[in-house]
Amino acid sequence: MFCVVLLIFGLPQVMAFDLPRIKVTMLMEHEGFLMWYAKKQGFDRKVGVDIDLTILDTNGIDIMNRHRENPSSWDVTCVTSIPLIVGSNQMPLEIVGIANDEANTTGVYVRPDSDILKVKGWNEDYPDVYGSPETIKGKTFAIKTLTSGAFMLVKYLEIFNLDFTDIKIVDLAGKDSILALEKGEVDGIGIWSPDTYLAEKKDLKQVTTADDVGVEIPLMFMVDKNYIEDHGDVVAKMLAAYMMAVEAQIENPRSLAKDYQKFLRTYSTYQFSKEFCEYDILRHSVIPLESQLKLFEKKAMGKSKVQKLESTIASSLMLILYDSQTSDFVMTSKQVKNPRYITDKYLKQARRILQDAK
Repeated sequence: MFCVVLLIFGLPQVMAFDLPRIKVTMLMEHEGFLMWYAKKQGFDRKVGVDIDLTILDTNGIDIMNRHRENPSSWDVTCVTSIPLIVGSNQMPLEIVGIANDEANTTGVYVRPDSDILKVKGWNEDYPDVYGSPETIKGKTFAIKTLTSGAFMLVKYLEIFNLDFTDIKIVDLAGKDSILALEKGEVDGIGIWSPDTYLAEKKDLKQVTTADDVGVEIPLMFMVDKNYIEDHGDVVAKMLAAYMMAVEAQIENPRSLAKDYQKFLRTYSTYQFSKEFCEYDILRHSVIPLESQLKLFEKKAMGKSKVQKLESTIASSLMLILYDSQTSDFVMTSKQVKNPRYITDKYLKQARRILQDAK
């Protein structure tokens, strides 16, 4: 009888512990939630992998620095293109997939009494954007250096024929920049979700989103190249689990709001309303697997759409570094080349895994 009980109750547990493990570090953002949701729903175990998930309330540059200082800190992470390009030139990393697009949830905010709000549509090609050269010049903006906030701000300035030399820059992260704006220490900030919710709760006003100024902000899955050489199948299974969460959002995004609320409550000190969580999910674009494969596809000797996007952002990064005259990084055009390692190999494996799971 003891043996029978052991077989019935013990075997599944032993099998669960035998699953290959992958260390994944994600930001406390929408894409981090989807990975958390995949873990919560058991999608990882369904496809045969154990995702060891770490959620951090920080930024992409910090995650890159953690890995450079300690390569065992993660096997896979997910960051926007600016940290990705910087990181991929310092460490052996590979781009294997897209988590989401943050263009609609990254924005520039000012106080309600800012004169930047007095002008809208100064550039007729961008009718929904507030500001003018006269109201922006000389202002102080807080951004986190080498993040999507910095990238978006430089694109915002471009539509007014301005650059970083026309304003003052303070290097502050999201919540600290919101506090600085409230105190009147800066005139504007560049932040992303969920910090945008906190800004709006404090009655700060959005003057543009990244999408309004024609900027794409994809979050890319980055894998340690040394890890993936021996664990490509594990990476593919992780992508398959994430894509199951993506499909859940596509099928019924509002049904994820309560789980998103729980996720944010778990990893932050703030309470986010269910209404915000639903709103934020709906504003985050996710890309199904088949569409991703088309973005990664290379035709003849040309570049894939993903490679072209990274090349464009790399060029913009050179402008950011030049304009801001940052001392944090000594960069050359060679160092800020577009990432060399972009592959759809593991997305294709993930497709087969999902087909088998069905």
